[in-house]
Amino acid sequence: MTITSAGRRPDTDPTDDDAEVPPPAPEPGGQDGVDRISWRDRLLASDPGNVRLALSTRAALSLAVAIAVSALLAGAIGLQGTPAVIVVVLGAVLTMMTTFTASDPTTAGRAITQLCLPVAMLAGITLSTLVDRHRVLSLSLFVVVMFVVVWVRRFGPRAFACGMVIWMGYFIALFLQLGFAQLPVVLLAVATTTVLLLLIGLVLAPQRPALRMRRMAASFAARVRVASAEHRDAAARSPWQRWTGRIGTADRAVLRVDEVAVLIDGQLAVPHAITDPAHASGVRAAVLRVEATLSRLLDTPPEDVRHEQAEAVEDALRRLDQLLEDDRRGRGGEDGAGDRPRRDTPFTPAAELFAGFLPGSAVTVGPMVAPEGGGPKLLLTTRQALQIALAGGLAIALGDAVSGQRWYWAVLACFLAFTGTATAAETIRKGLQRTVGTIFGVVVALVLVPLLGSSTAVSLVVILVAIFVGFYLFRVSYTCLAFAITILIAELYELLGTYSDGLLALRVEETALGAVIGGVVAVSFLPTSASRAEQAARARLAEELRAATLDVATVLRGAPGPDDEPVDLHARARSLDAAVHQLALVGLPLSLRVVPGSGARRGRVTGRLSAWVRCAARVRAVIHAVEDSADSDAHRHETVGNAMSAVRELVDALAEGRGPTGHAATPATRDDAPETLLAELSALHGALLALHDADPTAGPGASAEAPGLDPSADGDERHAVVRGRVTDAAGTGLDAVVTVVDPHGRQLGHARADVGTGGRFTVTVGSGAGPWLVVVAAAGFAPHAGRATAGPEHQVVLAPADRATPDRRAAAGVL
Repeated sequence: MTITSAGRRPDTDPTDDDAEVPPPAPEPGGQDGVDRISWRDRLLASDPGNVRLALSTRAALSLAVAIAVSALLAGAIGLQGTPAVIVVVLGAVLTMMTTFTASDPTTAGRAITQLCLPVAMLAGITLSTLVDRHRVLSLSLFVVVMFVVVWVRRFGPRAFACGMVIWMGYFIALFLQLGFAQLPVVLLAVATTTVLLLLIGLVLAPQRPALRMRRMAASFAARVRVASAEHRDAAARSPWQRWTGRIGTADRAVLRVDEVAVLIDGQLAVPHAITDPAHASGVRAAVLRVEATLSRLLDTPPEDVRHEQAEAVEDALRRLDQLLEDDRRGRGGEDGAGDRPRRDTPFTPAAELFAGFLPGSAVTVGPMVAPEGGGPKLLLTTRQALQIALAGGLAIALGDAVSGQRWYWAVLACFLAFTGTATAAETIRKGLQRTVGTIFGVVVALVLVPLLGSSTAVSLVVILVAIFVGFYLFRVSYTCLAFAITILIAELYELLGTYSDGLLALRVEETALGAVIGGVVAVSFLPTSASRAEQAARARLAEELRAATLDVATVLRGAPGPDDEPVDLHARARSLDAAVHQLALVGLPLSLRVVPGSGARRGRVTGRLSAWVRCAARVRAVIHAVEDSADSDAHRHETVGNAMSAVRELVDALAEGRGPTGHAATPATRDDAPETLLAELSALHGALLALHDADPTAGPGASAEAPGLDPSADGDERHAVVRGRVTDAAGTGLDAVVTVVDPHGRQLGHARADVGTGGRFTVTVGSGAGPWLVVVAAAGFAPHAGRATAGPEHQVVLAPADRATPDRRAAAGVL
């Protein structure tokens, strides 16, 4: 009986397993106490590099100093009433905008941005005051300003920052009802705050890239330890993490670790993050080595994890820490062959950081120049500029109909819904989060403000605490920032003597109106759907996977890369991880839908992501097998090279949108039958896993029999057994590694087929009758992937690697 092709539609739906796999029961006594996770590791893991903590602390302290200095300045020159309020408010607003947007990686760059921002604010305020006596003209010009400040985002982070501040300047001028005669007071407030912020940012509390680098490394180590402990001991898993997990526990752990690894990669490119820039490639290699050792631990069933595997992870972390310490002290830092600095290859990060964070979904959506359903090709910034102009005009008109004085709350909610988003689903989600946060903030403010009274000191403390909490949690949930800002506004109105319950209720109405307008425009005018963005992210990921397999094959041949440059496999692996992160980011709105039928879609999205995470982990394992076998004999290179050549054909099919048998994949096949794609990804994962285990340089874990599995237990009702025989076309038994995975690509067991027994194998896979995916890898032959069930003996015929074309593989049932 020949195993059927895994590329065909599976009998079982891989999306049925919507929930996470139940965690295994902990072993008695754990792992000698090593499974306990300290609160420090939990805290470090939650905030990579302490970036959110540093940002929120800087924002709160800078705001406190700015308010104090502005108040002292107003008192010193005898300003009272409205002029004094103008000085304080403008100082506070410029401080917040500068803290949030001045994110240049270099000191000189930050200084230039901090000098540009006050000019931008003055431009926005001046423009507003020139037309302040003509309400219709003023509001119409506001729409034009919205279009321009979004359109200029194409020119980079500094243009984005200046655009935001111009818009805020115009907005504040309308909010404070500033006139042209008040420009001297405005100029005084802006100039004073600018000098103060330059003093704080460049002298008193400058950015310290080297410190952030060390903190990111500490956060990376913390996430690795958390992943290791949670895998070995179910009791170590956080209930919160289990509740919010969107893919399988092990895959989510790998995804979280990879996220910090890509952050470290981006931070390595920041000037002065490390002492010697030539060490950047060595640090990258050390980080990848940690991930490789962790992946091998996570591939092992929890009950079979050995103490040596946990120690290997800790040893890899120590090597990374030592490498960074050597760099800090000016030493060579050549700790291990794979971690030596590569001075012949320029270091290029997998992702450029923005204020210490990874880029958003615009990286994926940006190249999608055509709007949904066809139409003229537009850049993302142009499309969003047109959307925000339309949405802003509607928000002004409808918000003014609700309240002629507080219409700007609707405009603010609408404008911010399009900031930092790239798809219609993201815009809707952000608008909803702002509305929910505002509602909860109003509920709390209705109790808190009367309780605290009208004490200025108490109100200022509440405002500063709200700023700290909002900025610290805004990357976790935008709802938290909206909640904190609502508390801040309530206290501000209490200080100004204009607080009322009706005013807070009006804020909810206007905010909800702006969010609705933003959502409606996002889905009806030049929309880009999250589904289409996820398809683009998958396409990019498939291309990165193809490039990785090509680079591995190039290295194995000993050939140079493009332009005769050496191939950097570590850089390729990191780029692959960055693509996985983008897929997780753009797929997030799809995985959180709560409309009827969303459960099945969530299962498909998370299932695909889970399979891609495993594929990326397998590619890293192959790269380390190749790196570690640099001094091995030619036969080992041929073994890996031939198998990788066949795997590359699978990758080509995915990247080119073809089915596993070479037939074109239609949009309906890709979208309406995602389980087929998941089966292809699972086959690819299994092939890479088998390839890695077949390589003698793979290290611990490639044993002849999976630990804890007893082939003799085939008669036990508690176990299911897959039996078979691996031969060549002539019927001769082969030495091979046989791996069995479930429809989602999770390894169930593996064993070796021995030529001495005619190529026969037995793999115990647990309970059930299948079907399962069986992947076979043998030296000199193309990997085989097909479906099998328990019971009968299966015949697997392998084709030579150099003859395994797509058509021949289709005829032989080989993927």
